[in-house]
Amino acid sequence: MLYDISIMKSKLLTLLSQSPHAPLSGPFLSRELGVTRAAVWKCVQTLQKEGYEIESIPRKGYRLISSPDRLTAGNILPLLKKNHEGSLLCFPSISSTNDHAKSLSVNDRSQNYYLAAEEQSAGRGRRGRSFYSPPGMGLYLTGLYFPEVPPTRASRFTAYAAVAVCRAVEALCAITPDIKWPNDILWQGKKLCGILTEMALEGESGAIQYLICGMGINVSQAAEDFPEDIRETAASLKMAAGGAPRRDSLCAALINEMDEAYRAFLAEDPAWLGYFESHCLTLGKPVYILSGNQKTPAFSEGISTDFGLRVRYEDGGRETVYAGEVSLRGF
Repeated sequence: MLYDISIMKSKLLTLLSQSPHAPLSGPFLSRELGVTRAAVWKCVQTLQKEGYEIESIPRKGYRLISSPDRLTAGNILPLLKKNHEGSLLCFPSISSTNDHAKSLSVNDRSQNYYLAAEEQSAGRGRRGRSFYSPPGMGLYLTGLYFPEVPPTRASRFTAYAAVAVCRAVEALCAITPDIKWPNDILWQGKKLCGILTEMALEGESGAIQYLICGMGINVSQAAEDFPEDIRETAASLKMAAGGAPRRDSLCAALINEMDEAYRAFLAEDPAWLGYFESHCLTLGKPVYILSGNQKTPAFSEGISTDFGLRVRYEDGGRETVYAGEVSLRGF
């Protein structure tokens, strides 16, 4: 029953959002939702208690005046370019959007799925590191995809996701973030967003079973909101732009960009490589190549056509790095 109410609220908010100026009548909403007018009124009351300002106009119907900044399907779906009703899942709290995506059973593998959360209790970064995911201050979004491409191409999707994050942030915040190869989004050297891409292979064929990409964006934190151990290395969009965007608007913008990123990934669109190169902070800088306990100094010379990092070692040898970690010397 709770799941049914959640779906009804989402559909009601979507309908009201699509008619911002004209009220929608009770009979119309009753027909569209497939419930009684009394159920519509009860749903409106529930939403009002949750902070949605919905005007009830006698003999005319209901009109949405304003909504709280929450990651709900009702807030996000009207802002999307593609129809993701049924393929957008929103959670007030979850252990990890990536982990939940792995366990998700879906009937339609022809479309992308997105999981958005207000907070994560066990958010993860690369190499099993924890990712700070407090409630109401960030955007935690995972995309679930089913590409029919060789597994060797899967790791490149991280670069496409990095471009998507930058494009969404630029559109809403009018700032230009940097990309630290391969998966961090920075502002003035501090981390705004982390990206974690994972996949599973089918045992017999070796084909990709699924590809998931999780993104955690710091949105409204002030410096003192970060834990002390990351306070000097983390930043938020509020700190970078002087004000935080609505998280529901940012989520919609990012989903729109991720849909484009997936299209570009399948098509190997060279424009996305050009964007990645132009925003990559790592290029032209001395770096360390980290592998286990080994830390090898090198110089970053460029990005290969398959998004590897081309480096030159101090002995003159060259290599294209595809895995492991790279740190900027001096940072």
